[in-house]
Amino acid sequence: MRKLITISINTLKGFSSPVFNFLIAILGIKYFGKEDWGILINVMLWIFFISFIINWGNREYLIRKYTQQPSRLHYIFYSSFLIRSIFLTFSGVLFFFFPFTTALYATILVVLIHCYSSMDSVVVYHQRFGEQLLAETVGFLIIISVIFYYNTFDLVIFLQAYIIANSIKIIILASNLKLYRKDFSYYVSFIEIKQGFPFFLIGFSGWLQSKIDLYIVSVFLTKTRLSEYQLLITAFLMLQAVSGFIVIPFMKHIFRMPQNNIKKLKTLLALFSFPIVITGTLIIRFILERVVNLDINYEIYLLGGLSSIPSFLYMIHIMELYKTGKEKRVMAINFMGAFVNLITILCLIYYYDITGVFIGVCITQWLILILYKTYGRTSMPSLQI
Repeated sequence: MRKLITISINTLKGFSSPVFNFLIAILGIKYFGKEDWGILINVMLWIFFISFIINWGNREYLIRKYTQQPSRLHYIFYSSFLIRSIFLTFSGVLFFFFPFTTALYATILVVLIHCYSSMDSVVVYHQRFGEQLLAETVGFLIIISVIFYYNTFDLVIFLQAYIIANSIKIIILASNLKLYRKDFSYYVSFIEIKQGFPFFLIGFSGWLQSKIDLYIVSVFLTKTRLSEYQLLITAFLMLQAVSGFIVIPFMKHIFRMPQNNIKKLKTLLALFSFPIVITGTLIIRFILERVVNLDINYEIYLLGGLSSIPSFLYMIHIMELYKTGKEKRVMAINFMGAFVNLITILCLIYYYDITGVFIGVCITQWLILILYKTYGRTSMPSLQI
């Protein structure tokens, strides 16, 4: 029962972040308009990009090290945290693209996100998902409070709000993990960077495949279109994430199952995908058109729904590859997907605007499904890039 509660809280925590971001975007656009909210999204995109690099795939890498040397957990944690802090210098690029005040607050936010996300490995290792969910909820409430309080949009005020929210999240999580009560010992070595690189590369391939479209939109389209696209793609990414939450209860047992049972599970997931995606797409359209008044044509919702189906069909293939140590094959498919996504969107965005972006995303998702069906079988030789 305790294990079931832990799994449930972890699932809720995993789903809370995209839901909170979706709700913040809805309220931000509703209260301040697409153009103004798009200005904040544009800054936050580059903050998250720099934060992703600084993270350097540390969670998966550190969890493995904690398991091997549990008595040295805090020593390993502080050592990784400090050596990765060198990458904070990348924040300097913000001063080339944004006004000084904006860049300064954005840099402070990058530092705080680095501190907060670094604790993720300790959270997972000790399974303190409830405390992290509490921190995320408090941070969310702070941001929406600022949205309700201010009548006019001010980029600096919202960056300050995110700084306050992340500071409080750090205090909540650090106090619950009791990191401050442990002896502060560490070593600084670039070996940590080298050893963490494969984990970063795997994470980067997934990030590139799923996020590159949003960055292309931020460069080529207006802030209004960026707001619309961020809201749409966040909604459909949540719909795709449902496939992962369905599979989570089977993760531990999937390789104890006979192959016939795994095939049945794949078939069951495929059958469930259609009613889930159809229902989810209708709900998304209702919320965005009736609540937010987004005024987007139905073809985009259709493309969003079609692009959500493949994740239900290849999710178990990914699990099989990870469990059998074939992460490089997942990475190769992700990089190919990102490349196809980049080319198709660049070719279509000029002529078809957001519709062209969704066509590119849809093509990419179905191509990824074909690649997993073709190269995702664990008995095949590794796919090279």
